[in-house]
Amino acid sequence: MQRPTTAKAVATAAALLVLLAGCGGKDDDKGNGTSKDGGDNPASTPSAPAVASFDPPKGFNPIQAYGVLKSDTEDTYSLSAGMVGQTSLVSGKTGLTGRDIAGQRDPWTVLSTTKPDTISTVAHTDPMPVQVDGKDVIAIAYVQNDKGGGTQKVHGQVLLQWLDAADGKKLAELTVDLSQTLGPGGGSKGFLSKSYDQATGQVALGLSIDAADGEKKAGSAITIFADPKTQKANVIPFFEAAGVLNGTVVGTKASNSEGAHDGTIVIADGASGKVSKQIPTKLNYLQPAGSGTKHAFLSGSSYVPNSKSVIYTYINTLYSVDIATGAVVQTKSALDTEHDYYFRCLGDQAAGVVCTTGENPGTDEIIGIDDTTGKKVWGYTKSSASRIVPRVTAAFHGVVYGVAGEDQPVMLNLAGGQDIPRPSSDPSSSDPSGTPTTGTTPTDGTTPTDDGLVTPPTETPGVNDPSSAFGSSMSFYDPKLGVPSPTAVTQYGGAYLQEALGDDLEREKILVVLKPTA
Repeated sequence: MQRPTTAKAVATAAALLVLLAGCGGKDDDKGNGTSKDGGDNPASTPSAPAVASFDPPKGFNPIQAYGVLKSDTEDTYSLSAGMVGQTSLVSGKTGLTGRDIAGQRDPWTVLSTTKPDTISTVAHTDPMPVQVDGKDVIAIAYVQNDKGGGTQKVHGQVLLQWLDAADGKKLAELTVDLSQTLGPGGGSKGFLSKSYDQATGQVALGLSIDAADGEKKAGSAITIFADPKTQKANVIPFFEAAGVLNGTVVGTKASNSEGAHDGTIVIADGASGKVSKQIPTKLNYLQPAGSGTKHAFLSGSSYVPNSKSVIYTYINTLYSVDIATGAVVQTKSALDTEHDYYFRCLGDQAAGVVCTTGENPGTDEIIGIDDTTGKKVWGYTKSSASRIVPRVTAAFHGVVYGVAGEDQPVMLNLAGGQDIPRPSSDPSSSDPSGTPTTGTTPTDGTTPTDDGLVTPPTETPGVNDPSSAFGSSMSFYDPKLGVPSPTAVTQYGGAYLQEALGDDLEREKILVVLKPTA
């Protein structure tokens, strides 16, 4: 059975994620649909059933739950869930693990480094869903510190990987030595922003600088542009990326200090770093907010002195920038002007973008934007008499997924902002009769094994039993420990991280995988 990393390499990481470790044993290949008698007769090999899909999903049921072990490297803040195609994902500083939502393919893990004694990982991006040569591909990047050795000096670096979502095979990998831009010993504290071109796999990542000498050479932020086709990367100094499309990068250049008034929208060629256009906003603060398929978004604020009043007055503006043409659309916040607000925007991988701002997080104002024009089409604030501003968790193909109040999952139509009722079969529905189709007992009636993801499960995984395949145990699942609103969605389902059970001292988080039902 082929894997991107060997068992020895995973062990070298000291089980930091131990993200799968249910991929072994004599029954391993039975999870891929081979016959029970091990014969090669095609007639005795059942074909894998089609994987359920809805585009976009408007109802979910939990189908898999995997534990992520506690470690000295990972913590509750360093882990994130993802979904690309029909592969659910957990990413951490240690690496990335993918699992088929139907249990029809072997899980895989790709480590961030096979040399943890000399290379330490500081931060990572969330998994980014892109296409390369028509394949579902995961782009991911890591900020690392290389301790050096021999004639090599200590330096910071960024590792970028593009992985086939089906099997984890590396399609491209680049390592960028930050000391070439920041000087000896130069490195980064972590990522400030991430953006990707879904169709080409190109990425543009904004990074912070962790040393005063580095800031003198490159500013408080730099951008790495990387292309999996050319397998080349370029560092753009004094620039923080907000969006990328066909090699063009949109970002910001700003001092981000009171009274500076130098916030500037910048458009540059990613491969060369050559700036083609600069658009001054005269704002003190200007930050990347996110991107859609066509537009990059920047959120800005500036304090306006008022000699006749002691009340602070702020200008709060969201900029939509057409990456191909450079055209800019401004949208002013509908909130009060007594505070500064910054939007966070999520594209739906199609023609819509949802942006939120405010505390807790982003529950003061929500707006929907048409990504073909960059213009606001709907929105409301916490002052609305009839509606609650949800905490947005994901957006996909015209649907916004989120949480209203403390624990109520909601869905909105991204085109118009209307609520989408959840089907009664969805366990997160307000309908008390809604129950999961897969509970703590697999469909074959066997009892799942809580093996800590260290030894293979005792059950034989099968194509019709994804709830117990490769170490999944629905006994880990508890909707009270995390609102079942996905943080990543495709037509094949969704995923989110749940807190571990109260008496579970081994696991940091539980990856809950949701299948679409409507």
